[in-house]
Amino acid sequence: MFYLIVLPFLLLVFFLDRNSTNALSFQSPPSRISITTLAASQRQHHIYYDSSNNLHRDIKYHPEQALRIDACVKALQTCELLASSPSKTTKWNLIDAASKEELTEAELTHARDMVVLAHSEEYVSRIERKCRDSKQRRIDDGKPPLGFIGYVDDDTYMTTETYDVCLRATAMWIRAVDHALDGGERTAFVLSRPPGHHATRKLSNGFCFFNFMAAAALHAVARSGVTKLSILDWDIHYGQGVADIVRGNPAIRYASIHQVPAFPFMGETLEVTDNIKTIPIDPGTTWDSNYETQFMEQALPFVVDEDWVPDLVLVSSGYDGMASDELATSNLVAKDFATMTRLLKERLESYETAGNRSPALMMGMEGGYQLGQNVMGGGLPEGFIETIKALDDVYS
Repeated sequence: MFYLIVLPFLLLVFFLDRNSTNALSFQSPPSRISITTLAASQRQHHIYYDSSNNLHRDIKYHPEQALRIDACVKALQTCELLASSPSKTTKWNLIDAASKEELTEAELTHARDMVVLAHSEEYVSRIERKCRDSKQRRIDDGKPPLGFIGYVDDDTYMTTETYDVCLRATAMWIRAVDHALDGGERTAFVLSRPPGHHATRKLSNGFCFFNFMAAAALHAVARSGVTKLSILDWDIHYGQGVADIVRGNPAIRYASIHQVPAFPFMGETLEVTDNIKTIPIDPGTTWDSNYETQFMEQALPFVVDEDWVPDLVLVSSGYDGMASDELATSNLVAKDFATMTRLLKERLESYETAGNRSPALMMGMEGGYQLGQNVMGGGLPEGFIETIKALDDVYS
């Protein structure tokens, strides 16, 4: 199985040497986009990203590419949604964790601890050693440190920097959790790649190595004051890795609404098992033809209701459910993500936690691969922008 649910022509570009360590020289890394941050005393929404994510990239075309983050950042600038834009009509602060508010060693160490908790020391060390050893061999051979290692399965590639890129992404998710819980606006968003929700305790797969969502959730419930947490996964592919890691945890609920059949070919029945709810939808589903019904009647009530008011809700915000996306065959459009975000916010605001305030909300990007301009219904950047507008109540 190649590229989850993928168009046949994509298979032609992946016949490469799985054991090669070629230098990544197909293009120069995009320049970092610098955004001036606001004073720390001001209340503001935060969007975190890592401009060094481009160090994890294939040597040939792959839908999971660094341009995904670049396209979303450029869309933010174009729409003047940032606090640094001339209009200053919104309060979104874009933070590059590789240049502005850099991740500290303490944050990275803690992120590794949470990844180990989600997976295992053996799993994390194996990935770290593979990247470190391959990088050192390149240096010893007089080659550039950055190189392509190969594929760990049919879909999931690795470079000499994959471990560090994924560790930084984990640290960003954890930082965003803390901001959502402690900040005045109670929201945050993380633009990260590769995705993480398919990574199980023991297996890298579906483009994923570290399960950022699971690590962030485990960090959150270890904090004082977080007794209940909900995860809503609207990536079009079932996040079997999150389910594997959080299953049975009495402090966490996980709900996934996803296409069936589709990778990973699990979660194919509408059911609740322990603290996990799977909500399958058919290929071709639109918002009006059953998605809204499943979202309103199945997903949202499981995330929060009278008997379960979480202190924090985390969203695996995948955008591969859009009609334009090549990795699935559902038919959502960009504005549907604004609707889902708004409905989720309204439901959260109708409940109060034990601390007499609405649940905090943190969202992180998972899938979404359509980067073409002016595609019918929109692609990844448009879906992301609609989400941000809805979070900031500027959607019209």
